[in-house]
Order: sequence, then C-alpha cells, then structure tokens
Amino acid sequence: MVVAILGADELTPLMDSLPDSRPASKRLVEFLSTNPHAPTAAVNNAIAVSNISQEANAANRKLYFLGFMVGCMRPPVPLKNRFKQDTAQHLWSLYKLPKEAANDSEY
Repeated sequence: MVVAILGADELTPLMDSLPDSRPASKRLVEFLSTNPHAPTAAVNNAIAVSNISQEANAANRKLYFLGFMVGCMRPPVPLKNRFKQDTAQHLWSLYKLPKEAANDSEY
C-alpha cells in the first residue's frame, strides 16, 4: 500500500461513494486526502470526531471497492503531549491498495 495524496478530481469519486448519512466519514477522507500521516489529535480537531476508527471503518466499507482505504500506524517514536509525556496517538493516512496481493503469484 502506498499513501494517497489526491487532487479534487481524484477525490470526487471517493466522496460520492460515501453515504450522506456519514458526514464525519466524508470529512475524514477529505482531510486525509491532503494530510497524510496526520496524528490522531490533528484528525480529531479537523473533523470534530473523537472515535476516528469508527468513521474509518464506515468509510473503508465503501472505499475498498474503489481501491482505497483509511488506515493508521504507530509512529516510530511515540508522540509527546504538551507535558512531554508519551501518547498513544497514531498516524492516519489514506492508502491506495495494490492491484493484487503480494503473494497472488504464488497461489
């Protein structure tokens, strides 16, 4: 998987695939399309949702069929809060899925 940074024309089909009943999922995909590796706190502030994974799961149900997904990873070094303490924040991105699995040629 590779991180996807999308322009407006590439983002439109993804946004159209997401239901209007999940506006937070739309905000998440829109934000991540231009802000890869965004820390949890930045995503929370940008889309006004505390449970990012719930919205990511809802978005992924639709995005997967278009070859994309929202995912997160732990940073190599834990991010610090304003008190210089380690946090459990992750880095969120929009990913483009590969055309085939890495082991497809073996099976």
